[in-house]
Amino acid sequence: MEEGKIYLLVISILAFVAYRVVQGVYNVFLHPLSRFPGPRAAAATSWWKTYVEVVRQESMVHVLVGLHKVYGDIVRVGPNELHFANPEAYHDIYRSELRWDKEAKLYESFGEDRSSFGLLRYGDAKQRKEVLQPLFSRRAILGMQELVGEKVDHLVQVLVKNQAVGKSSDMLFALRCFTVDMILDFCFAKSVDAMDEPDFAAPIVVAMDNSLPTFHMFHHFPWFRKTILSLPPWLALKASPETAGLTQLQVILGKQVKDVTTSPSILEASPHPTIYHRLLDPKVRNSNLLFEDGALFDEALTMLFAGGVTVGDTSMTGFFHILDQPTLYSALRSEVLKAWPNINNPPTLEALESLPLLTATIKESLRVAPGACSPLLRIVPPTGATINGTFIPASTIVGMSSFFVHQSAAIFSDPGTFNPYRWISPDSSGLEKWLVAFSKGPRSCLGMNLAWCELYLLYATLLRRVEMRLDGTKREDLEWRDCFTPFYPGRHLRVFCEGVEK
Repeated sequence: MEEGKIYLLVISILAFVAYRVVQGVYNVFLHPLSRFPGPRAAAATSWWKTYVEVVRQESMVHVLVGLHKVYGDIVRVGPNELHFANPEAYHDIYRSELRWDKEAKLYESFGEDRSSFGLLRYGDAKQRKEVLQPLFSRRAILGMQELVGEKVDHLVQVLVKNQAVGKSSDMLFALRCFTVDMILDFCFAKSVDAMDEPDFAAPIVVAMDNSLPTFHMFHHFPWFRKTILSLPPWLALKASPETAGLTQLQVILGKQVKDVTTSPSILEASPHPTIYHRLLDPKVRNSNLLFEDGALFDEALTMLFAGGVTVGDTSMTGFFHILDQPTLYSALRSEVLKAWPNINNPPTLEALESLPLLTATIKESLRVAPGACSPLLRIVPPTGATINGTFIPASTIVGMSSFFVHQSAAIFSDPGTFNPYRWISPDSSGLEKWLVAFSKGPRSCLGMNLAWCELYLLYATLLRRVEMRLDGTKREDLEWRDCFTPFYPGRHLRVFCEGVEK
């Protein structure tokens, strides 16, 4: 009897191995994408990516740079996946009139399947976005700039307090604390007072940073993601103490969702509209599964990560380069001072938007900062599609990292140099098309207007109210690894921040 079980087990293993070998041979030689160049291992099996990202822990975007140098503008990076390097391909994939669905495995990695970010089908995402869009409209953000200004002022107070005791500040965490406090207040009328934590080591911000490398495990091993995300909070705290802050925030948001769905009247006490006002609107819900309670929770997490990481990382990158170029720093301070002569009377967002060098510096920060560095994967529709002048078969997974657009020497001369003046030079009019930090098309970033507002008020306030000086940070300290958004494993940007009195 035991011998029979062993025999069946051996036969099953051999059959599985034979199936995988045949599948690999088919993928390499007979698959519809077999004519596209790339590593043989990538063509044969999706485990090639797992090996690169999980075993070797390499940054996939940087691996892709090397692959395109060898194989050209189109590289096969999976049995059914292509990556593109020619900037023109970006608009072929993400242009506004396209209605392509998102690729499931990537977007399910975040455990936010019912959020506007995680919804795979265009129709579902459009329905959700139309509900939330008024909260993030230009008009709504102009009405909320006072809240943004209050958060920036609070950040300045803490930075100056550190300077008073002779300490530099960790600007990566400081700026992420600012954006976390901002997004939680803006979206949920809730605050965790992240900026008030010693050394900006707020549990939620530290937890978010610690969780970034786990993205690859969640992506390549769905069973691992489902196991971790299904744990009750008390067990999750024991299983992963380094992400305890994130677990605690999930508990806070979960309770908030339960409270507002059980007693919607409590929203009347909110000082401003929140995402709950929009998603709980009876005209919207109507028993639609897209707006069930679980969707509110997923939306809350999406807002936190999307709003709490990207703007913080962009401004951190921008301020390093500003402080690393004293002439640029001086010119920016002069421009802002002219528009803001009375320190107690800050200009409006509209006034700041008219400052050419400030605007150019923010654009250059968005170009140079990695942002969402991984390719945003889409599924080619049944009719197929032409990308970069090449016909791509139906159901192919396609994507292009914005890194390849922003670092294209064909568009941006000397792309590795932080040069805001490129945006205000006589021949700069054509560059706007190639700033894709918020993606393009119907699935572009919902919070784009809020991000611009945060960046303008943050940059202007730090330039006007603080005198900043690098504390030993070098360019190599900003090296990052692609974990969908960048993970900075080295020494963070540290800056001395002395307050300006008048």
